[in-house]
Amino acid sequence: MNLFFQDSSAVAGAAAADTTATSGSPSAQTDTTAASDAPVWFEGLPDDLTATDLAWMGARVVVLLVATLILIRIIDRVARASMRQFEDLPHGNPRKQRATTLAALFSSTARYLLWPAAVVLILTEFGFNLNALLATAGIAGIALGFGAQTLVRDVIAGFFLLFDDTVHVGDVITVNGQEGIIEDIGLRLIKMRRFNGELVMIPAGELRIFGNRSIDFARVVCEVDTAYEADINQVTDALGEIAAEWSETNRSIMLDEEPEVHSVLRLTDSSVRLRVVVRVLPGEQWIAERSMLKLIKQRFDERGIEIPFPRRTVYMRPESAGESSPES
Repeated sequence: MNLFFQDSSAVAGAAAADTTATSGSPSAQTDTTAASDAPVWFEGLPDDLTATDLAWMGARVVVLLVATLILIRIIDRVARASMRQFEDLPHGNPRKQRATTLAALFSSTARYLLWPAAVVLILTEFGFNLNALLATAGIAGIALGFGAQTLVRDVIAGFFLLFDDTVHVGDVITVNGQEGIIEDIGLRLIKMRRFNGELVMIPAGELRIFGNRSIDFARVVCEVDTAYEADINQVTDALGEIAAEWSETNRSIMLDEEPEVHSVLRLTDSSVRLRVVVRVLPGEQWIAERSMLKLIKQRFDERGIEIPFPRRTVYMRPESAGESSPES
């Protein structure tokens, strides 16, 4: 009996010693620490990956990228095809401008949605643990959120700008003293082409106060000066006849029955100023103004009506007898 208890005690002591030695060994502690510190982003990857498996994964990633590109191309073609029914409409037509704007927005939104979705699918294909990745991204997002406030503001402003129907592709707008034509409207960025050819990028959040010269109508304003010596009634009648003549060839762009002639608009230092005003279709005001001014100049010349311009009279002082001319 004593021998039995002694042997049992020896076995128990040996087991305890072995357990202590195992738990205290550096290699065991390293293995445990390594297991606990292993990244959890790749938990979805199998442990027995082969070269064939990696090749199939790469092929599926390529298919995803190609499918995303093809889908974006299809959406762009659909957007362009939807614009063909509006090609025959005149420039500045509200339906044409709105369709162009919505087509550009549709293509832009598709890119914002499809590419992030493709990235998520590719990460899933490589076995990323999206829950752990999203948790890490959430922590980083809090730190980056302050820096992304401008981006979020621009996107939200872009949505409201489009749904408020205040600006379209093809509109002529004035922003911060710069004037140009809208070429593209995206969720975040608006592209404006200035008349000198410069392309200006405007974040949607910066487009808070702007002027739009393409809504409802535009106004042609031609100011003409005449001499104080001229008969003002005769000049006013002549200007009315010239405006009526101009109207006969520009009825298609006019929104008023006849142009208005404002007699004696202002008395300047050297002339009497008159004005002709008429409403036209948006976008036609510049050509209309140039053609009217040209016609006014031609008819005034034919009728002998003078348009004052700055003159300078030079008086030559005769040389006195006592003054000698400089030697050459």
